Amino acid sequence: MTPATRVGRVAGVSWKPRLIEPDEWQRALDVTAVVFGYGPTLDEAHRREVDPIYERDRTFVLEDGDTFVATASAHSFELALPGGGALPMSGVSEVGVLPTHRRQGMLRALMDAVVDQALDREEALAGLTASEATIYRRFGFGPAVRFQSVSIDTRRVARTGLVAPPVGERAGVGGRIRFVAPTEAEGVQARVWGRHWRRYPGELRRPDTWWAMTAVDPEEDRDGATPRFLVVHEDGDGQVDGYAAYRLKLSLVPGESTLVVIEVAAASDAVEAALIDWLLTVDLIHRVDWRAAPPDLPLRWAVADSRAVQQTREGDHLWLRPLDVARCLASRRYTGSGGFVVEVLDGDRPPLGGRFRLDAGPGGADCERTDAAADLTVATAELGSVLLGGVAWSTLARAGLVAEHTPGALARADALFRPERPPYNATHF
Repeated sequence: MTPATRVGRVAGVSWKPRLIEPDEWQRALDVTAVVFGYGPTLDEAHRREVDPIYERDRTFVLEDGDTFVATASAHSFELALPGGGALPMSGVSEVGVLPTHRRQGMLRALMDAVVDQALDREEALAGLTASEATIYRRFGFGPAVRFQSVSIDTRRVARTGLVAPPVGERAGVGGRIRFVAPTEAEGVQARVWGRHWRRYPGELRRPDTWWAMTAVDPEEDRDGATPRFLVVHEDGDGQVDGYAAYRLKLSLVPGESTLVVIEVAAASDAVEAALIDWLLTVDLIHRVDWRAAPPDLPLRWAVADSRAVQQTREGDHLWLRPLDVARCLASRRYTGSGGFVVEVLDGDRPPLGGRFRLDAGPGGADCERTDAAADLTVATAELGSVLLGGVAWSTLARAGLVAEHTPGALARADALFRPERPPYNATHF
C-alpha cells in the first residue's frame, strides 16, 4: 500500500495525510512545539538540534485549510536483536495533533500513513517511545525495552575485593581515559557507537547525522547543569573503544554536587565498566545520577554496600510493532533448539497476522506461515514485547495476554526467547 492512501474518517470528515515539501519542515516542527508544550513555536536552538536528523521525506502532516494541525514522522533505524543480528526499523516520532483538533480521527490517519510507508520500505518493524502508555497498543505496539534510573552515593562504592578491582583500577583493560575536544567528538562517538550498539538487543544504529544533533546541546535541555563533558577510553594501542558523556550539577553546599550520566558506550563490557568506574571518581562529586541506565547494571552487585546504588525509577522506553512477523522471528538468535506454532492476532492490520511456525536454534532460525494448529496465541503488541526477551511469554500468559493451547509450549517459548542480557536502549527519538 502506498503512503497516505488510508484515510481517517470521523463525523463525515476525511483526513488524508501528505508528505511535506522540503521547505515546510519548520512549520511541521511548530505543530510539535504546541503539542508537547514547548511554546507556540519551536525555538531556534531546538531547530538546529533537530535539523540534522529530521527526515523530510518521512514527515506527514494534516491540514485544516492552510494550517498544519497534526504531524507524524519517522527515522530510518536498524534495531539490534538477540545474538547480534539487526533489522530495519521505522522509528515513529514527533506524532501530535493540536489540542483544537483532537478526537477527529487524525491520529489514526497519521499512524496509518507512517506504517504504510514503513511497509513500502520493507522495514520489518516499527518502534516508538510513548509519551503516554495508553495510546499505541491499539496500533499494535507493545513495550519491549525498559530502563532504570539510579542514584549512586560515590562515598559508599568500595568494591567487594573478591574478584573485582577497586574503583578506578579496572584490571585487564589497559589504556587510559582522556577528555575529548568538541571538534573531535562527532567522529569519535560515531566510531565507538558502531562497535557498541549490537551489544545490547534493543539498541539502534544511529545515522551519521545523529552526532551533529548531540553537538548542539541546548541550554534548555541541561536542567541547570553544565554543558556536556565527553571522555573516551583508549586501549593499550591508543585506539578509542569507549566513551562517556555527562554533565555536572554543582552546589556550594558540601556533599550536594552531582554528576549526571548522559550515556556510556563501549566495545566491551570491560571497557564499559572502566568508564563507569571513572565517573564514580570525579573530584568534588558525591552522587552520580544515571537517569536511563541498563536494567541489569552490574555495579549494584560489584560494590560492598549494595545500598549505595539506589533505583529511583523504572519505566518503559522502546515500544515495538512487528510488521513482518516471520522475518522478525527468523532474524534473531535463540538460547536453545526447538519451536512452536504461534497465532498472531493483528487487530489493526489483520493480513499481517496469522499462524507462523518457528524452528529455532542458537545458530539461526526459520519461520514461515502455516495452516497447522497453534500452540500459542498472542496479539501483535505482545509479540513486540517478547521479541527481544524483555518479558517472558509465561508472564504475559499470567496477565491473560498469551493463550497456551499445547501443554509445555509456554515453557519452550520462555527457554528459547531468554536473552543473554536484558534489552536496553539509550537512543531517544
